[in-house]
Amino acid sequence: MKKGKKIALVVLEAFIIIALVFFIIDYIRVQKQEKPLFCIKVANYRDGGTKVYYGFGYKVIDFHKILESSPNSNEMHYYDEIKIGTWFMDYEDFNEEIELLQEEKAIMKAVVVKANDKFLMVMGLEDELISLKNESNMEFKQGQEIAIHFDGIILTTYPAQIGNVEKIEIVKEKSDKKIPEQILRYCYSSYQNVTVAISEFTNTGITLTITDTNELPYQYAHHYEIKQKVKNKEYTGVGYKIGEDTKNSTAGYTRNRF
Repeated sequence: MKKGKKIALVVLEAFIIIALVFFIIDYIRVQKQEKPLFCIKVANYRDGGTKVYYGFGYKVIDFHKILESSPNSNEMHYYDEIKIGTWFMDYEDFNEEIELLQEEKAIMKAVVVKANDKFLMVMGLEDELISLKNESNMEFKQGQEIAIHFDGIILTTYPAQIGNVEKIEIVKEKSDKKIPEQILRYCYSSYQNVTVAISEFTNTGITLTITDTNELPYQYAHHYEIKQKVKNKEYTGVGYKIGEDTKNSTAGYTRNRF
């Protein structure tokens, strides 16, 4: 009888040790947001892909829950976390955490590049150019450092776009960050503000008038060449001519009709 109890105790101890090892391994994996190894999947939620696993004395919930997205965004956002606890841990235990994430607002620091009464063009800390609506009564000017409170969604266009702005605060009247020339030129220089007109055209040359109304001169360069249309002396007039009568044309541009 004693021998049987001893065997049962050894088996129980071995089971506890194995269960503890399994728990430790899965616990470490969950802390790294990796799926458990020693669990059995018992449930799927139709919330975006959340899965529930059971192990020896513990439970793992692999959340992949769809969050409400901004009405101006086509992107899908998720509560994507893995939680581990006892068998009594429940899906609803994390509702408060999910709600806080849902309501959380992002804050971006940026430098004003160009401002008017409708839009702002700003530069983020990584020198990315971003546009957003100016719906405040504040007057912004180039060089100010601002803090933009928004829903965290940035559209990956160029310039990037921010929607659902809650408020904008002026942090500094003059930012320490310099605006690169290429960003200034993008905002203050456009070919649409350049007009080209022919002032004079003669047999020996052409005079162009270029008007640039940009705040920063538009940078452009182009090679122009004037060609004179002449009669090809080698062309006999016989056959069907292919090409033009220019100084570069040759008799090789003709062929006979049959």
